[in-house]
Amino acid sequence: MPHINWHTLPRKVREHLEDRARTRQLSKTDLLRLMEWVRGNPEVPDEAWCKDFGTFKLVGHGAIPGTFLEEDQPCFGKAV
Repeated sequence: MPHINWHTLPRKVREHLEDRARTRQLSKTDLLRLMEWVRGNPEVPDEAWCKDFGTFKLVGHGAIPGTFLEEDQPCFGKAV
């Protein structure tokens, strides 16, 4: 199973995630939960996946995170 390498994400992906983090008004507490999860070098499926952090969800495919969803938006992909 792949791991997300947050330091080598393509520029466009990183910019998109930063933009979504601003516009989705993610809570500081849940952003800290995201940071802790990232520091743990989590494995993610090779397929579509979703991680629920409470006030937001992170979705991606394989080693590439795709976007942040708001808490009321439906999650898609395998739960991690």
